Amino acid sequence: MLVQNKGNHAYTANGLTLNPGTNKVVEKEFEHFLTHPLMKYLNDKGEFVYEGEKTKPSAKDAIAMIEDAFDVDMLEGLKVEESRKSVLDAIDKRIEELTNPEK
Repeated sequence: MLVQNKGNHAYTANGLTLNPGTNKVVEKEFEHFLTHPLMKYLNDKGEFVYEGEKTKPSAKDAIAMIEDAFDVDMLEGLKVEESRKSVLDAIDKRIEELTNPEK
């Protein structure tokens, strides 16, 4: 599942670290992460944006998360799972931005 950390800091709890931006995590690990009191508080305040594994985010939401991603390997992995052209185009654009920042 994709989890967007909207904060300016990485958060670590219960064996999971969420870096700023979009992270790909296992749903069970994220659920365990949220059992930590601080992470639950931050989640309640809207610091984390996510949808469960069983629900696919809308193309608009997926693109917003992709634009906030910094991990090229994660983005490459998302391409395998994605079929929507607009989302695939956003992934390719973000990979290009991250690998060729001078363009």
